[in-house]
Amino acid sequence: MKTNTEPATGVKKHLPNIASFTRIFGTLALPFLMWQSWEQTIEFPFREEPFLRVPLVWVVVYLFLVFTDKVDGTLARRLNAESALGAALDAIGDALLLVVGASCVFVVFVRDSLSTWEFWLYVGIMVYCVLLKILVFFITKKYFGEGNMLHSIPHKIFAVLAFLAVAYWAFTRTIAPWSIITLCAIMTYAFIDEWIYLSRSATYNVDFKGHGLEKYPLRERE
Repeated sequence: MKTNTEPATGVKKHLPNIASFTRIFGTLALPFLMWQSWEQTIEFPFREEPFLRVPLVWVVVYLFLVFTDKVDGTLARRLNAESALGAALDAIGDALLLVVGASCVFVVFVRDSLSTWEFWLYVGIMVYCVLLKILVFFITKKYFGEGNMLHSIPHKIFAVLAFLAVAYWAFTRTIAPWSIITLCAIMTYAFIDEWIYLSRSATYNVDFKGHGLEKYPLRERE
């Protein structure tokens, strides 16, 4: 499919937003898909121990909703149907899906496999990652008068891995320490990288790609 040069009209201009709304309302349905009767035992030939109590329906629906994150952006660009509303719906859908998905995992799927200190440590790490992203909003507000969140490459990598990690945790019904430590490290790097850029740059670019120490127009120092 080639990118249109003319703005989308009719139903086409609404397709990206329909994908975003699908993600938002589908996310709100996730807590109702955690029925015990839908849990399955999954066996793989290369693994001796089967995966027990896999919430297969929940995982499949969750991954479908993750896929819509790619669909809405792709449709908006190729149909020339990008809009402020679409960008807002995309951001809301992403945040809601990650928060609700992680909440389902922590509250239901992995709780029995973790000790009390592990549970609260991992919850704390996820809250820490969310707070770092919110902090970027206030940094942009301070330096550019416009609260926003950059979409740097490290941040996009974190988002992709976080979405996949939630599905992995739900499937295995536990949290591998290496997986959540990796997410914490990536988000910490992304925050430092974005903060360096925001505190030094003379211009604001929501699509800043990363590497805050690279050459870009610097603001004048008082």
